[in-house]
Amino acid sequence: MTLMRAILLPAAAGLSVTLLSACAQPVRYDVIVRGGDVIVGDGVLGPGQDVGIIGDRIAAVGDLAAAQGGQVIDATGLVVAPGFIDVQGQSGTTLLADGNGESHLRQGITTEIIGEGGSPAFWTKDTADVDALAPFGVSFDWTGFGGYFDRLRERGTTINVGTFVPATAVRRAIIGMDNRAPTPAELTQMEAMVDQGMRDGAFGLSSALIYVPGSFAQTDELVALAKVAARHQGIYITHIRGESFNLFNALDEAIAIGRDGGLPVVIFHLKVGAKANWGRMREALDQLEKAKAAGVRVSATMYPYTAGGTGLAATLPLWVQEGGREQMLARLADPAVRKRARAEIETKLDGWENLLLAATFEGIQVASAPPTIDQSIIGKRIAQIARERKADPWDVYFGLLIESGGRIGALYHMMSEEDVATGLRSPLVTIGTDSAALRAEGALAQGAPHPRAYGTFPRVLSKYVREDKLLSLNEAVSRMTGAAAIQMGLMNRGLLRVGMLADVVVFNPATVKDHATYERPHQYPTGIEHVVVNGVPVLDPRGLTGARPGRPVYGPARRPR
Repeated sequence: MTLMRAILLPAAAGLSVTLLSACAQPVRYDVIVRGGDVIVGDGVLGPGQDVGIIGDRIAAVGDLAAAQGGQVIDATGLVVAPGFIDVQGQSGTTLLADGNGESHLRQGITTEIIGEGGSPAFWTKDTADVDALAPFGVSFDWTGFGGYFDRLRERGTTINVGTFVPATAVRRAIIGMDNRAPTPAELTQMEAMVDQGMRDGAFGLSSALIYVPGSFAQTDELVALAKVAARHQGIYITHIRGESFNLFNALDEAIAIGRDGGLPVVIFHLKVGAKANWGRMREALDQLEKAKAAGVRVSATMYPYTAGGTGLAATLPLWVQEGGREQMLARLADPAVRKRARAEIETKLDGWENLLLAATFEGIQVASAPPTIDQSIIGKRIAQIARERKADPWDVYFGLLIESGGRIGALYHMMSEEDVATGLRSPLVTIGTDSAALRAEGALAQGAPHPRAYGTFPRVLSKYVREDKLLSLNEAVSRMTGAAAIQMGLMNRGLLRVGMLADVVVFNPATVKDHATYERPHQYPTGIEHVVVNGVPVLDPRGLTGARPGRPVYGPARRPR
């Protein structure tokens, strides 16, 4: 907690931030959250306190019984906390389709940082994922970082959004989908792209090292790009090269990039995949703690589930995926290629993330599929589909990839509950959904996505705080707020302190609960009673208020001084 308490908390310019007891006349606030148990976000608890908001700022925290408010939220018997910060969101496209971001907002999320493997802020005409936009009737019609955030402003969002510069997007823009090192001239172009992204307002450099073409980047390339982000006080955040059989080597690489690049390093969704490795989360945390003791500023994120989620094509050897989707499909049409790929998947443990071997056909569950193919497969494991079809699982696997054009989404049941609990217990870990904001009806309710899209933060509060008592309520909230703000470099959010931006969540600690499951994921949580973003109520017990006060949030190079 020492680091959080060391943050300077300047008052908003021109705004009176004195407490009511020090004022000669009662102050009128735009919003008062009255009578709740205030968790500041740095481990401090203020039972029975009020929070006064003027404009977009917190103006007072204390006894405001005599004060007047334009709107009063009765928080008696409830917890009042800073808005939750999703340190690994994936809502770059879905917020363009529906700015309500409902499955995230109803979790209490008020700020989301996107940009793991890609970000619409860095799309070009050659790299834009127009297929991801098409189902929502959204066209790609913006240019660059500023154009994307202008588009979000035009549409309006309930939550605040920031982004990283994805190393994958940089590589793809300059080199394409080829598996080779950049030339010196290309590396200079890549460095310039990272530099501009940081100046535009990115939080740092991200990498996604199991996905092509990001997987083709070698360590020295990533260090060079990380040094550019470091010049702008950014961070390096990474989906490491392996989370199962290659976990510990992959952690070593991430730590080395942070050390040699001269910047903090954050591990996306720390996990221990594959049953053969279960029970080794403590070793992974020891590795991070040892690096921290040696001077590397290292931390991690997690989601509270035993399944991961990504495209089925990510299970293929990298050489099959090289060159992009069309070349991948052309290769898979060749029986000899499928035979070679199968042999490598069944035996190869080094050099790539062998997700199929980690999860097995019994553990891979179809989450989404194009509407042109049989929708009855959604929600089923590949082994189950094979049994129903009386077919070989390998034939089903390759057939699904070919028939769908490589566009099958899948869940990977490959972690143990013991390892998840061990990781969540560590003070190095914050919380991220690794999901897009969805909606329980309409175009955003298709398929069987990972339940983390609806339940991540309430699940921590219900299962791991109230039921399992793995974390105290104070500690869990601090990880979701103040600690997450420090990890991401957000200096004016994450705490309920005078002068901070007024992102607030009010929840019932006795009833807050996730309801989304792997079988029925499109279910909102309960117990999140009120959400306020930038001083404006956006959710109350009746539902969404209709307000969309979300803003772009910027990294250190563009942050107002």
